[in-house]
Amino acid sequence: MIEAKTYRHSGHSRADPATYRPDGELEEWLKKDPIPTYRERLQEFGVSKKVIDDIEASVLKELDEATEAAKDAPPPSPDVLMTEVWADGGSSWRN
Repeated sequence: MIEAKTYRHSGHSRADPATYRPDGELEEWLKKDPIPTYRERLQEFGVSKKVIDDIEASVLKELDEATEAAKDAPPPSPDVLMTEVWADGGSSWRN
């Protein structure tokens, strides 16, 4: 089991400037960002910056390819459009 405590670095949408956050909160959470932290840890264990950069470039390339494949894919047919979109937990799940 993995417990992952996360923090949204931006607002809920592009239109949300997240001005409701206390001053300094975002900066404190950015210090805990696991990606740069893990990058530093890999370097401490002797993994070269080039190897780390190559891994990152490979992952970004894979993400770009998956994004383009999704954009190029035909839209879903109406009979599957709403499958696996929500779970119906009954009235107790509704407001």
